[in-house]
Amino acid sequence: MGTVSSPVSTLGWDWDRVPGLPRTHYLDNRMYTDEALFNDEKEKIFKAQWKFACHESEVPKPGSYRVINVADTEVAIIRGADNTLRAFLNICPHRGAKLLRDVQGTIKGDRTTCFYHHWTFTTAGQCTTIPLPQGYSNEAINADNVHLKAVNLASLHGLIFVNLSSSPSQTLKDFLGSAMDQIQAPLSDLEVFHYHRVLVKANWKLFVETNCEGYHELLHLLNRTTALSQPAYLKRKWLLHPNGHHTFQPANIAYNKLKLGDRGTDTLNGMTPNMHIVTDIFPDVMINVRSTVVRIDSLIPVEPGLTILECRGLGPKSDTETQRRARVKQHNQVWGPMGRNLPEDIWAIETQWANMTAHEYPYSLVAREDNDQATDDSPVRSFYAKWQELTGVSSFDIHTPFNNGAAHEQ
Repeated sequence: MGTVSSPVSTLGWDWDRVPGLPRTHYLDNRMYTDEALFNDEKEKIFKAQWKFACHESEVPKPGSYRVINVADTEVAIIRGADNTLRAFLNICPHRGAKLLRDVQGTIKGDRTTCFYHHWTFTTAGQCTTIPLPQGYSNEAINADNVHLKAVNLASLHGLIFVNLSSSPSQTLKDFLGSAMDQIQAPLSDLEVFHYHRVLVKANWKLFVETNCEGYHELLHLLNRTTALSQPAYLKRKWLLHPNGHHTFQPANIAYNKLKLGDRGTDTLNGMTPNMHIVTDIFPDVMINVRSTVVRIDSLIPVEPGLTILECRGLGPKSDTETQRRARVKQHNQVWGPMGRNLPEDIWAIETQWANMTAHEYPYSLVAREDNDQATDDSPVRSFYAKWQELTGVSSFDIHTPFNNGAAHEQ
């Protein structure tokens, strides 16, 4: 007769039981798969908060534009004829057609024309031409009174942010607070030299989590060899800022252990050889600085289980051809489409998503405590504290309204 195995529940771990932990230390996995909650996130987080749009170098001269997606809404970032950066909904106010049909380009002569009925607008958003105007008896419909719908825009250290709220609760400066302080110097005078998108078959928050804790660095051969092997690395601290932002304090990376060469020459402003800093900006941006290059990741949630990841590589505008070639190589060794880290992160979270949609794994643990050092889950908990505040939903049970008192009870 064959051996009968014992039920898992008798082994001390009950998969279906609520974990015996503080409510800040575990997550209800329905928060990733629930479609109604996903729609709430788009409205209450992505449309209501400052959202990274692009880098100023992507709209370098008057007439340049870049079209982005914020929670299913297209926004056009335009550098006007007066060199001012502005943002508008990419919608013609006449009948709602898409005004700018390319993702990036240049508006010539300070005029852009809707392809549908040929209404024309300046780079400042003012209508200049309505064909056959005599057909409109209502005096309000004339070029002087029609304009594109403006979107709040602000920039800091070359990073452009937009906010779709009619009245943002904070300025961009107040929203970011001190989160950008440690990377202010290396962000100066940069331009984007690399851009690619990745279609990730997982919920957007799962990718955010990979950038909010150092415990998962065990996943990466590169990180195990060049970072975790350094005695001081595990003692580096996470700084938790207001509004769900975090900074992973500087540490040195031993690139030579994988024969990747030192990052000792042409370092960015304020960076020393082989230095590494990470800053996470709520809700979806990671700014990763590795001595000579900057990587900026941002997300476009499409469905509960589908996310577009945008990856940008940046270096100094002053680079010579030789310097830029070296910088691109150093960027792509780690972060390029075939780099060492990015495919591994995506593979990991897509396996998480596959198991969550099977609904056999009801809770995820964010319970590590290590004095805010590298492998502590405190940045993940900080992210979800802000997430709860904005959604009004408790991360430990999505059917429980969030309030600051109940969130910490067991």
